[in-house]
Amino acid sequence: MINSLNISEKNIIICLEEDILDKNKFIGKISDDCDWVLYFKHGTKSVVRDNNIIYSPIELKGEVSVFKDISFTEHAKNKKYYHDFSNYYMFTLANDTQKEVDFLCNVFKKYLNKDFGKALDCCCGVGRHSFLLANKGFKVKGIDISQDQIDNAKKLHSHCNVDYEVMDVRDFNLNDKDYDMSYCMWTTYNYLSLDNDLKKFIVGNYNHQSRGGILVLDSKNIPKLDYHRMYNRYVDKDNFKMEILINKYVFDNIQNSQYFLFINDNGMDKFFFDDEFVRFYTLEELKNIVLGYYEIVYVYGDFDMNKYDERNSNRFIVVLKRI
Repeated sequence: MINSLNISEKNIIICLEEDILDKNKFIGKISDDCDWVLYFKHGTKSVVRDNNIIYSPIELKGEVSVFKDISFTEHAKNKKYYHDFSNYYMFTLANDTQKEVDFLCNVFKKYLNKDFGKALDCCCGVGRHSFLLANKGFKVKGIDISQDQIDNAKKLHSHCNVDYEVMDVRDFNLNDKDYDMSYCMWTTYNYLSLDNDLKKFIVGNYNHQSRGGILVLDSKNIPKLDYHRMYNRYVDKDNFKMEILINKYVFDNIQNSQYFLFINDNGMDKFFFDDEFVRFYTLEELKNIVLGYYEIVYVYGDFDMNKYDERNSNRFIVVLKRI
């Protein structure tokens, strides 16, 4: 079966290898007529680029067994998405940053009865939350393990009320020990796949807050996710065009994702492939890990502050209070 599809102005050919008699000749011919060819090929063990042809394994899943005794963070901290691709990070987002920040402000007001204060942005990325909170009067510290992300945060989201610094959230020590609120957004704390990893993160925040301080942990809600899903996003802005093909698998409490990024930046074609693993924690698991440091005061199911429902909520947002 050979199908030709037009998606977001791109000509994409999808074919099964067994349908092609002279594979090399066929692929060479269609590559002359297409921007990109994504070829799922038997015998290929990794994603490889040859000019505008991308060869990919047919069974495209990461090997989770290699992480038996090490954290997903050790893989995530080397992701191209946070390094080589960091300059394009903001183009890839399908997030509503303003809505997420409004949620954080509502949580701050509800549980601390203040309109602004001192906030610690853990795994801040390029600083999209830090910047908007700073605009609202917050004094923000943003920390991230990636030097490229911090460099771009300073370039894209610099603000007099924000300070960015490269740090591992499992082991950080700041001069300020009185942050009102800490937060980790968009399924990022889930890179901390070992209980001890997350415990170090929790203790680190505990040591930088006074009694009553708030910690917000935000992630997708795994019980609602399909076992397998694939979708694409398209960006066309000024002289920048990008198609992102996203492939995700969920097994038990782990999600494995692959990202194919086809880019045309000022006439120059670029391709990036990246993958990741995240672990989703249950409410009971979180209760055990934070015991003695925080108590869970509420769980939200979305950024509209609706109550969490395991079967129907899109997100799993836990609000903790320092004891």
